[in-house]
Amino acid sequence: MPMWRRCSLPLLALPLSLAACTGQPAPGAAPDAGSDAAAAPSREGGEARRAALLAAEQRRAALEVTPADQQSRDVEVRRAAARALARIGGDASRAGLLRALADEDEEVIAWAAYGLGSSCKGREGETVSALVARALARDAGPGSAAGARGGAAPAAGGARAASAGGASAGAPRLDAGGAIARAIGRCGAEASEPTLVAWLEGPRARAVHAAYALGDLAAQRLRLREETLVALLNLAAGSAASPPVPEALYPIGRLEHVPLTVIARIRDVATARLAEAGDARLFAVRALGRAGKEAAVELQRVLVTRGVFTASERAEAARSLARLGAPGQRALAEALAPLVPSADPIALTGLVGEDLGVLLTVLDALGAPGAARKPLRDLAALPPPPSAPAAVLRRVAWLRCAAAKLLAGADHREPLLLGCDVTAPADPERKPGAAAPVRGSIGARAVVEVIGRGAITGARLAAYRAYAEGGELRAREAAIELIATHDEIAGAPELLAKALAAEEPGLVAAAAEVIARQPQRASEDPKPPRRKRKRRRDDDRGAPVATASAAIERALLSILDRPGARDDPGLIDAVIDAVGALALRPAEARLVSLCGSSYPTTRARAGTALGVLRGRKVGCEAGVPGDAAPGGLPALAPPTGELPAEASALVREPAVLTFDTDAGELTMTLDPALAPVAVTRFVDLARSGFYDGKIIHRVVPGFVTQFGAPFGDGAGGPPGRPALRCETSPVPFEPLRVGVALAGRDTGSSQLFVMHTRAPHLDGQYAAVGTAAGPWSALVDGDVIRSVKVRD
Repeated sequence: MPMWRRCSLPLLALPLSLAACTGQPAPGAAPDAGSDAAAAPSREGGEARRAALLAAEQRRAALEVTPADQQSRDVEVRRAAARALARIGGDASRAGLLRALADEDEEVIAWAAYGLGSSCKGREGETVSALVARALARDAGPGSAAGARGGAAPAAGGARAASAGGASAGAPRLDAGGAIARAIGRCGAEASEPTLVAWLEGPRARAVHAAYALGDLAAQRLRLREETLVALLNLAAGSAASPPVPEALYPIGRLEHVPLTVIARIRDVATARLAEAGDARLFAVRALGRAGKEAAVELQRVLVTRGVFTASERAEAARSLARLGAPGQRALAEALAPLVPSADPIALTGLVGEDLGVLLTVLDALGAPGAARKPLRDLAALPPPPSAPAAVLRRVAWLRCAAAKLLAGADHREPLLLGCDVTAPADPERKPGAAAPVRGSIGARAVVEVIGRGAITGARLAAYRAYAEGGELRAREAAIELIATHDEIAGAPELLAKALAAEEPGLVAAAAEVIARQPQRASEDPKPPRRKRKRRRDDDRGAPVATASAAIERALLSILDRPGARDDPGLIDAVIDAVGALALRPAEARLVSLCGSSYPTTRARAGTALGVLRGRKVGCEAGVPGDAAPGGLPALAPPTGELPAEASALVREPAVLTFDTDAGELTMTLDPALAPVAVTRFVDLARSGFYDGKIIHRVVPGFVTQFGAPFGDGAGGPPGRPALRCETSPVPFEPLRVGVALAGRDTGSSQLFVMHTRAPHLDGQYAAVGTAAGPWSALVDGDVIRSVKVRD
């Protein structure tokens, strides 16, 4: 199971609820700070109110944020109120967010715009109209120069207590202009695209915000108008009167396909931008991947040119070449030989560095050996240095196994493949081609991937079962996932039942997701899908194709009853989906109970599963199952949750974490300013030794490094710690920004990620909790965090 999918999906908007039930007056401008409508604040009263607003935010209790909070003369209270409403979202927060949008404080405006953009589904047009109107008002009002130019918002006001929802002096500043633009893009209304295109002609900062917002729109609609692409290319090209804006190439890289009429221009403009170093040059590299086969020459130049281009840009060039068909494959094959490291033992110690990620990306991008067969054989037989440290052996193993997979094709008994992992001690009893699984996570996962390239029957099935029934966890999860795409695998119900009975949540979730996708694989007597016909009885609608095995039914029901499972949305949501796909009627009472969960993803899935059982649409947005109301709007606000334990002893100042890792000493500074509860948990876990001995379970060269999974597979969190509420914010994800990994809204727990490069598509989708220092991009999957020290 891809780990990024498991813990990094974009946030889901909270379900909408009726505005009439909010108990709030109609939206309007907040009173002037000096008016009699706002009571004079006291320091103690302000701190207490900010603490109460933080509690409301964490409990997802929108009704506890009052109009009085939004009219307070204490700007910190207004900011805390806007932040709470933005993170709670949904229709219960909408009136308050519209009110906050009219505030005069830039930070309040930023939170309001961000919140409206995150939960505008069903109200896209009116939301965008409100955002555009606010942007025009900012341009016309006092201090409009800063707003019109999209400049940064004023400082957050110095060091403030995180427990009261304030910000520290070093916290990222919120940009109201940027938040408004991104919200317009994410809402995707009819007016969004022409509005943002018009903003491309404004001051540079606003044009950059508009370009990023058009990237959001491109990812949502999968297309942009041809005139929009022309405007973006004109901005990226620059003119005699204005310098180029390379960020304008970002939306092009978010499209899978572009019109033939602009391909040549994309190639010319993107190639020109390669001459200018900076975080935005990556967007030019990515755009070249959409610029036709002729772009392969420039991309190959980027790939092989060390020193001039960063490792992130070179890795992105390899991924872009993979999009260009045969020319891209030829360029990758030609680039491989000069990238292969020397077999000299001393030279191999240099593998502990970020350049290794470039080579691994090339190997991943190659579709077949082709002209690269010789360098691939050299890599597959790369000798491990004698007495080499574990970090070097691990990197040698990654290179050997990546090359061996390409050479093996569909032959899972290829000797180079079976012997590629040098991180595990050799087994003298094991014979090449035997069914016993290979040792070592890297090699085991490589063999499972190759097994999946052919029909899993006969001897191949015997080898497959050795990995699916036990052994290395991540290889087992990968083997279980193959059941969804290989109908020929015999004994699937037994394998799935065993996986569901495991203690590792990632393995359980993998099996549940297979059942949700292919419910017939849970049957001991699978039958071909029946032809669709009109059903006469309501209670027959949604019946499964085949009956689940008794073992699978027992396992799924047991998980629904398992203590603590409901505090892990990633696990319980997967199981609910499986129960719904199988239409397990004994689960109905449990699903009704889960309908009252304070986790929005769990409520949504419980409602869907109940709908299958009852043969009609069921909504759980209000915490109780009921027929979906007209327009999909519930009659009540969603249920609130418990206040997390971390809220009673919040970290108040930034904390520096020092990691002793296989790639050397690395650090990160976690700041509670924007995410006080999440930062408190991570600091507490680090102090308790939770991260000591944990592995880095995911590294995407040129993109991200991720760690903190209890079992090293990207799933789950520490026992007894419920999933965190999302503390997302409109903060840009730049190189070395630290964020909280997610598998959906309110699913973070113990996993963190560190960015290698600028990634606008993550902005506002994940909680930004700090910044890192050191070569985090030099780590590889499997590297170990030996220990972590915390300094306040």
